Amino acid sequence: MRAENIKDRIKPFLPSPLRSVLRALLTYLQRIGRWPIILWQVRGVTAADQCRLLLSALASPVLSLRNPLQWQDPVLLFDTEVRVPGIGAFHLRKRCDDLWHVLPWRERRIVQTLRRLLKPGDIFIDAGANIGVYTVLAAGLVGRRGRVLAVEMMPDTAQRLRDSIRLNQLNNVQVIERALSQTAGETVTAVVTPGKFGQARIETSDEVLETGRVLNVQTTTLDAISERHEVIRLIKMDLEGAEFGAIMGGASLLSRTDAVIYESWGRWRGPNDPVESELTAHGFAVEPLDGNNRLAVRSARVKTDTDVV
Repeated sequence: MRAENIKDRIKPFLPSPLRSVLRALLTYLQRIGRWPIILWQVRGVTAADQCRLLLSALASPVLSLRNPLQWQDPVLLFDTEVRVPGIGAFHLRKRCDDLWHVLPWRERRIVQTLRRLLKPGDIFIDAGANIGVYTVLAAGLVGRRGRVLAVEMMPDTAQRLRDSIRLNQLNNVQVIERALSQTAGETVTAVVTPGKFGQARIETSDEVLETGRVLNVQTTTLDAISERHEVIRLIKMDLEGAEFGAIMGGASLLSRTDAVIYESWGRWRGPNDPVESELTAHGFAVEPLDGNNRLAVRSARVKTDTDVV
């Protein structure tokens, strides 16, 4: 029986204060439990970087005590250059979510799918590239004859993305510093909570705008960035709720695309998911990839060659 099922069965029998205590304890243990995985999958580039990584791990039992009922990313205490074996090198910022977003274990099904689908010469679109873990991975998979289009709307994160490209000596990546939307050439409001750069989003809610750093960004469309490319092997979209607008700006692109990975949260999952409805209308079959992401496949060639779905 899965742990979630056991928890759901015993929950009604526990007093509310005890449930809160147990939830806080479980959250704390989960936070501590991430660090062995981090130290297994991430290495400091130099001895000094490895020392910074280890010191951050040693501090985690204390740092993990804060806000026990809220999500907390594992963080570094210092700016650190790391190497993720099999992917590449990255310069990570201290006290933010950079470390979490280069960890292959975090979205291992996406990593596996990229490795299965992408071949030398392919075109890959990384929509919501952040600091570039999937951009760097894909650039190595598609090789010199392939191309990666990395889209990141936040200027400081886009600069980190360019740093990752330079650090890994990649010549087959194009960075597009724009927000993907249904229409190109518009100005929209983007907001990011300090330290949570991977959660930057297009936002109009006054409540959210008051709690984060706000700036104006320019929009583009999937059709506009891909017009020179005949076939797109794979699109990965992590746009913090803007996936539907991006899909609506890619009607022409979708007819030339083999597969799409996209993030799907909460109330939009299943038959009410507008992204799934739009992809289905374009001839894709959509299936769950992991707890938060879905895989849409249109080409029978992808299914046969990769056995992904």
